[in-house]
Amino acid sequence: MNRLRCLTFCLALLVSSTSLAKAQNDFKLPNPSFTGKISIEAAMTKKKSVRHFANDPLTLEQVSQLLWAANGALPVDAISGATIKTLPSAGGIYPLEIFLLTGDKSVKGLPAGIFHYNSLSNSLLRIFAEDVRMSLAQAALSQLWMASAPVTIVIGAVFGKSTAKYGARGIQYTFMESGASNQNLYLQAEALGLRMGTVGAFEENAVSSAMKMPAGITPMLLVPVGK
Repeated sequence: MNRLRCLTFCLALLVSSTSLAKAQNDFKLPNPSFTGKISIEAAMTKKKSVRHFANDPLTLEQVSQLLWAANGALPVDAISGATIKTLPSAGGIYPLEIFLLTGDKSVKGLPAGIFHYNSLSNSLLRIFAEDVRMSLAQAALSQLWMASAPVTIVIGAVFGKSTAKYGARGIQYTFMESGASNQNLYLQAEALGLRMGTVGAFEENAVSSAMKMPAGITPMLLVPVGK
């Protein structure tokens, strides 16, 4: 009986520790706003790529808005029950996965690390607890300016989701969706008074390694964002 009690206690302690660790790495973001302060035409006119950023942290509200623009969910359709996202996707497959890289105090309310964005719950799961922005910049052909941005958003894709339905054509559809996500980020950043650049020149394997990228996800674009 004592052995059984000990086993039960140890199991309960393990479950409790696992739940606590998950809770400490799970961050709910503020709800995104569906209205902005400038018109879409103004954002399209003013947006531009930059390579220099101020050393100012972003807020959770800004991060939430950016990630939502990149691949966020819209309110559930009351008739069909389908969740529609902020960008079009061939066959409604949505193969993109979005990640956020932060440094110490680069986002108010977030620790340093690599975060995976959950679009349905508008939350972040920290998958690595260190600042890897410099490692990522080095993997991007040593474009070290990237590391000066408070955050970098990484657009990744699971090609297998699209090719399972569309074959080789699904590769093209996935690239198209990645471009739509990037354009959304440009417009949203401009609407928030933020600056960004887009990087497509990098060593894919080196980026995946620096990012601790989960298996099956391919990095598509690296997007440093700041003020």
